[in-house]
Amino acid sequence: MTDTQRSGDLSTADDGLGADGIPPKRRRRGLRITLLALASVIVLLGATAAGVFVYVNNEVGSIPRIPVKFLAKSSPSAGMTILLTDADDGPAAVNSVKQTADKSGMILLLHIDAGDRAAGVVSIPPGTVVNVPGHGKMRIEDVDAIGGPSLLVETVHDLTGVPINHFARIDFVHVAVLVDALGGVSIRLPRATESFGHLFRAGVNQIGGIEALEYTGDPTLTEAGRELRQQYLTRVILDKVGSEHLLVNPLKANGVLHALVSMLTVDSNFSNSQVESLATQLGSLAGPASTFITAPTQVTNGSEVLEPAQSAALWSAVKNGTIAAFAERYPSSVTPAAP
Repeated sequence: MTDTQRSGDLSTADDGLGADGIPPKRRRRGLRITLLALASVIVLLGATAAGVFVYVNNEVGSIPRIPVKFLAKSSPSAGMTILLTDADDGPAAVNSVKQTADKSGMILLLHIDAGDRAAGVVSIPPGTVVNVPGHGKMRIEDVDAIGGPSLLVETVHDLTGVPINHFARIDFVHVAVLVDALGGVSIRLPRATESFGHLFRAGVNQIGGIEALEYTGDPTLTEAGRELRQQYLTRVILDKVGSEHLLVNPLKANGVLHALVSMLTVDSNFSNSQVESLATQLGSLAGPASTFITAPTQVTNGSEVLEPAQSAALWSAVKNGTIAAFAERYPSSVTPAAP
């Protein structure tokens, strides 16, 4: 690979495509379902009827809290940014993918613009080499393991200049439980493909929890290919929640909410009222008001690093609440809505 900018537009690949048009993986990666837990829980909480407020508040209160340093106080004039990553041991507990599952290294910035105008999601590729305070240069996916969430927050802030207001971590063991609690979801594939022994046919597939993990963790895909699938799955889930009003359905609400909150660990400053308030701000996450971006990278001296000019423009857009304008200027950085 030459020193050219990495593009978020996966549709431009010409060679080495997998069965569904996505290039084969460059190395083994874990299952990754970008922002599924946090985004889903706050969207679903916002849709909850007033009659179950006490139950919801108790469930939100059961989310584990951990101390995290270097978090900035949120300000209405600056919006809010949440750093979202994944747990170390989640996917390995799922039998169907146990042999190839490991920590995905997911690093996401979930941003709400000032005035609650829109939501933006920025993914930093896990293999990006960055400067880590006190540790020199390393892949950003390894920072949490050596210094915990505080060092990761400090590193991302130093890298981007974006104030990080909150931290959240997902335990992916519960992804399958969540999809099953929803009664399964429907995904669409342009052609038949196989993952972990499961055959996904061309067209619409109704899948349960384990199949969702197999779909997003297909070992023949690159990191970018898995990220594209997981964002598609995220939108499918949010669309189902919104269209079927699942939290006001007494047969569904209990299991869905419990599955969502059981996936999360958040910083100790993240109060119940903040989570519940944030719900109304993210109600349009699956809709056109949201923008999904992959931070642009390039390969320099054999290492993947951020592309300087576009990355600087991206972090400025996050701070100024102009992510949508950035997406219009750099359309190749936008994650496609579906694979």
